[in-house]
Amino acid sequence: MSDLFDDDSGGSATTDSVTETTTEGWGSRLLGSLGAVIAGLILVPIAVVLLYWNEGRAVDAIRALNRGAASIVEVAAAAIDPNGEGRLVHVSGEMRPTAQARDPVFGVTADGLLRLSRKVEMYQWEEEISTHSQSNVGGSKTTEKTYTYKRVWTDRAIDSAHFKSPDGHRNPPMPVRSEIFAGTEVKLGAYKVDSPILNRLSKFAPLAPRTAPPAGYRAAGEGFYRGQSPENPAIGDVRVAFSALSSQVVSVAAAQTGGLLTTWRDTNGYTIGLAEPGFVPAAVLFADEKKSEGILTWILRGVGFVVVLVGFVLTTRPLTTLFAVLPILETIVGAGVFLVAFALAVPVTLVTIAIAWIAHRPLLGIGLLVAGVAGMFALGRINPRRGGVRGAVASR
Repeated sequence: MSDLFDDDSGGSATTDSVTETTTEGWGSRLLGSLGAVIAGLILVPIAVVLLYWNEGRAVDAIRALNRGAASIVEVAAAAIDPNGEGRLVHVSGEMRPTAQARDPVFGVTADGLLRLSRKVEMYQWEEEISTHSQSNVGGSKTTEKTYTYKRVWTDRAIDSAHFKSPDGHRNPPMPVRSEIFAGTEVKLGAYKVDSPILNRLSKFAPLAPRTAPPAGYRAAGEGFYRGQSPENPAIGDVRVAFSALSSQVVSVAAAQTGGLLTTWRDTNGYTIGLAEPGFVPAAVLFADEKKSEGILTWILRGVGFVVVLVGFVLTTRPLTTLFAVLPILETIVGAGVFLVAFALAVPVTLVTIAIAWIAHRPLLGIGLLVAGVAGMFALGRINPRRGGVRGAVASR
């Protein structure tokens, strides 16, 4: 294999790092900062829309889950219950496939597999970029970029054609990719299980193949290997590992439609299709889903806030660059405008969330709106003589 690639053994022809140094003049930087303003003016509205949408999504999720928990019907797994037809049902029982999951490429399978995961990793070149910038008197900036190349095992294909120094660091295409396979006609007792419900189960356990490896591969550890030596891998070597989800007792909260357990669509459009291993009460299924939704809501709030902050920072880039003729002034002004951007991002985020909640939950929304407006009012009342943001910038 080694003759297919450029110096995959790490010989002297390989360039492990490349450094590029550029200097940008003050005028060019000032002109480029205008582009940052445009980017900032685009990012802030996008973040506001994201924050507003996220709050509506969160409220819809909680309301739908509350309605689902209040209306769910208990049914037994042994036989299809006509009383559950067209309703949201809770059922617990053994989930088994009619035909077990199987990897069509490697032929790996086992009795009763609900899901089978194939993880493929290839030994590849990876480019890491580190940047160090230094502002110069007169407003210019010198930037030093170092491109470092290292060999890594990864399950994603790295396109070496876009490397700064592709020669000597070329990656071949991956011969096969990671994939998850499902068993055929999976059932929970007498009920068929739709794929979105099955896909909620993700606690895979390692699976050692019991089949012979295909041509070009060999058994290695608990998987397969393509290459000369697992102990001394070369660029392009491939290793494959498997994990599986076997037949087991599962609890499901889903819609019963003609003997099929599938996702339930609430009146607000939110879909419910819950599944956890073991005998899990319906109340616990819904409580766990509410926790997951709460975590997602806070993650998206954080993302929205950061995007608002970045947007405001970008809109002030010309001001920072204007003072870049002296590096110390650029640092001082940059710190000041960051504080201003942060002080603006907080109330904008709160006001946006408040407006979204007013549309869905007025009492809580009004409280948030008052807090956000109070924050903006307080920002406008900061006394420069008392060390406020504007004072900090002006005093320096």
